[in-house]
Amino acid sequence: MIILQLIMTFIVSHSFAQESERNTAQAPRVGEISQVEQERVRTRVNTLDLTSVSFGPGWTSDINNSDLFYVLHLGRNWEVSTNAEIRLNFDGAIASKNEGNWLSGTVGAGWLMSVEDISPVLGAEFGYGYAHADRISDPSGFVIGGYAGVRFFRSATAQMSLEGYFQTILDSETPVLGGLRIGILF
Repeated sequence: MIILQLIMTFIVSHSFAQESERNTAQAPRVGEISQVEQERVRTRVNTLDLTSVSFGPGWTSDINNSDLFYVLHLGRNWEVSTNAEIRLNFDGAIASKNEGNWLSGTVGAGWLMSVEDISPVLGAEFGYGYAHADRISDPSGFVIGGYAGVRFFRSATAQMSLEGYFQTILDSETPVLGGLRIGILF
């Protein structure tokens, strides 16, 4: 039994050694690395990392409450290039009258259309959400959404935003939350 194990170990290690020699022969040597490959690592940039806090009015459909909702948005925004951002969002909304609330957590990406102090922004998001509805079962499930707005003072490290948005929970009820948010990013 031990002899069989030794033979198998020798065969496996020998085949790995041959594979390693083939991969080494095909890999470029240090002097053969192109200038583009060298510069790619050196030109990485630090992202602008901002916390966002927004509030505003919201409206819903398909949760049996057509009253005004108060919306609070918390998030992290990373500007990964001069025209792109990645977002991590947490949204909550509560009805001004009667029953109804909304909770969601999403990840999104946005396109900042300008590098000037005032820049339009357009984006989409995906995540998970829950809504409490009056007199129906509470819908929950995956969320898709989008936003469009304007970012002010974009060339500063503290910014302001005004956005219109919508989110929908992919459930049999398909509730929708939409509205306006005014916020700061710092």
